[in-house]
Amino acid sequence: LFFHGTLHYWPNTEAVRFIATELIPQLEQRKIDYQIVITGMNPPRYFAHEKILFTDAVEDLAGHIAMADICICPLQAGGGTRLKLLEYMAAGKPIISTRKGAEGIPQQGEMVLAETAEDFATAIERLAGNPEQQKLLSRQALSFVSALDWEQVSARYVDLYQNKGRGENHFLELVAPK
Repeated sequence: LFFHGTLHYWPNTEAVRFIATELIPQLEQRKIDYQIVITGMNPPRYFAHEKILFTDAVEDLAGHIAMADICICPLQAGGGTRLKLLEYMAAGKPIISTRKGAEGIPQQGEMVLAETAEDFATAIERLAGNPEQQKLLSRQALSFVSALDWEQVSARYVDLYQNKGRGENHFLELVAPK
């Protein structure tokens, strides 16, 4: 399992707390075999656990995401653009996120939504035992982010500059499969 962020940012610190104090007991209770890698600047080491590896900030974030089987985003607060989810999608990883963690990203089946530690553990258990579901989520995630590559985004900006595509659903048109 993989999670990353600026770990001294309170919502990310709270996500680490959730992982260490709520999710891990659920995974242990279900006897799920797992390792959690948490990457980011200023990790809250007071949540250390034998199943958590804190890597601090890394130069090769993409390589760290690539080694994950499942990426998680248990955010309960905060704002921003949720770039971590887009990075997970670009790597073709299955994702489990809270609704808050996925806020701002239209839901078209690219990830599993979970709110409680029990929900996360259930989703992890189901995904870990179902490679076909993992592949499906990966394909959907890659399809979603393919519309966000620089060539496509640049073309949309040119459309906007030329006064095309200014409707209220312009973003959804950008990310909707063609």
